Amino acid sequence: MARDIVQVEIKRIPLEIEDSGLGVVELSDLASNVEKYMQRLQEEGEIDTLKQALRTALFFAAQAYLSNQNEGGKRQEEEARLDSLISKLKTSLDNTH
Repeated sequence: MARDIVQVEIKRIPLEIEDSGLGVVELSDLASNVEKYMQRLQEEGEIDTLKQALRTALFFAAQAYLSNQNEGGKRQEEEARLDSLISKLKTSLDNTH
């Protein structure tokens, strides 16, 4: 059975994202938001890409937590997705160094 794969790019690093329940447009928009946030960190003087990625993941995890705090079980799904994103970002960044 073929898996649905969406390709996005963050800071010129291509990422293949398996079906996450989001479409190409949504994932591309999220990737763009991640890249913009990482760029803001870089402008503040943070140049370590791995540290940028982890701070960005934590920022978006905190946003998701706060916005979904009252949604019960759905919050756990979001945290699992964020954990997966953090893991994929770290793996991707480790592979580029």
